[in-house]
Amino acid sequence: MNDNIQNLIQTSTYRALSSNEEKVILDYLKSIPEVEAYEIIKSMVEQKSLISLVIAKRVLNQRDYVTKLFKYGSVNSNAQSIKLWLDFAIPKLGFKSVAKLIEDLNNDQNRLIEKAVYWFPLFISKNEKRSWNLLEKLRQKVTIHP
Repeated sequence: MNDNIQNLIQTSTYRALSSNEEKVILDYLKSIPEVEAYEIIKSMVEQKSLISLVIAKRVLNQRDYVTKLFKYGSVNSNAQSIKLWLDFAIPKLGFKSVAKLIEDLNNDQNRLIEKAVYWFPLFISKNEKRSWNLLEKLRQKVTIHP
């Protein structure tokens, strides 16, 4: 990774980048193997880069990397940022898979189910009965374990 890319990534931790600056990072990440791009994006998440999920959405396509990044980021998310993580993962993994991941990762400390059920309706269309049923089961888990 060249110095310009590193500087732009560092800059993205304290200010928004211009579209041209974002494009430089995006083009670079698309030009390298996805495993390397994943590691850089994970590092951006760790550094609290303001564009890490925007970039991840456009670069990561392999299910394994999307899942790993979602697991990594969602467990440390708050009630607001979980929406960004859901928006990243649901289009790539599907609602059912993301709901299962949330359920598996949920614990008393991160309370992921509680955070996610608030936002899940935004990602389900009216006629997706199975997804609504799944959401209802998750909601019941929140009320059972307050």
